[in-house]
Amino acid sequence: MDGRFSTVPLRYLAARHSLVGIVHSAPRRQSRGLFWNYLRGNPGAGNLHRFADYYKCPYLSVGSTYNVELVQFLEYLKPDIFCLSNFAVILPPTIYEIPKYGTINLHLSKLPHYRGPMPWLWMFYDGVKQGGITVHQLDDGEDSGPILLQEDFEIPDNASAGELADMVLPQAADMLVRAVDSIALGTADPQPQPSKEGTRRARFLRPHENLIDWDSWDCERVGAFLRGASTWYEAFPPFPGFSREFLPGERGPVKGRPGQLVWRPGGGWVVCRDGRVPVRLHPEYDELVRICWPPALAAALYYLL
Repeated sequence: MDGRFSTVPLRYLAARHSLVGIVHSAPRRQSRGLFWNYLRGNPGAGNLHRFADYYKCPYLSVGSTYNVELVQFLEYLKPDIFCLSNFAVILPPTIYEIPKYGTINLHLSKLPHYRGPMPWLWMFYDGVKQGGITVHQLDDGEDSGPILLQEDFEIPDNASAGELADMVLPQAADMLVRAVDSIALGTADPQPQPSKEGTRRARFLRPHENLIDWDSWDCERVGAFLRGASTWYEAFPPFPGFSREFLPGERGPVKGRPGQLVWRPGGGWVVCRDGRVPVRLHPEYDELVRICWPPALAAALYYLL
């Protein structure tokens, strides 16, 4: 999908191997109503498309299911290997077996733990201190194919997803390149995954699902989760034209009910059972422009006409 979880590995691959094509996987549509859809816009061609233009690669965007176009695209390109990173579609053998050396996937957890589409969200939810990276071959299951490479990484306290990505993505991209190198040299040694029994599946969230137990979670856990998972999880209604940054939880007396979002001049906080989680607002300029130009245009037309 668009974003640096795909473009960083692609950039590392492009520095060592020849890219013959790029496939964009459209994310699942999550409508928040006409107003919010309008504010957040529809950027159309995202950074993967621009990446393909820069490297002069053929480009294809696919929806939530595979289609004939993708088969034709791969058969036309005849790639030696198909590399996936942050890809939202589960591919059947009729597609992942097309390349000469098959298909491999970069997954940001230590499989079989947190297999599925949202590993970091559920790692932040569980409050784990150690994550992992896996490069594996594709098979018929969900993130279940034989492992080519696997490494650990530490998750700092109160890290945001962006901060963790800064730390982890170069390591993950380097692993993907090393896996491709080993396949090209014939030295790859894929190993079957351990049993997935007792491991968590990192599933998609259900609509309006509440993940926080306000009565039992302390402010440190609430703050760490909101700070880490805010890329994928919105615990509160959106604030027009602004994004929220959650800070580490602070213990102490606070008025209000747990789960209440309080705003005051200069900032705000989320009330917890034993303290609060401070919140900062950051302007989203594209959204602010979309908010401001209709009334500005209406006022201009009013005075002109």
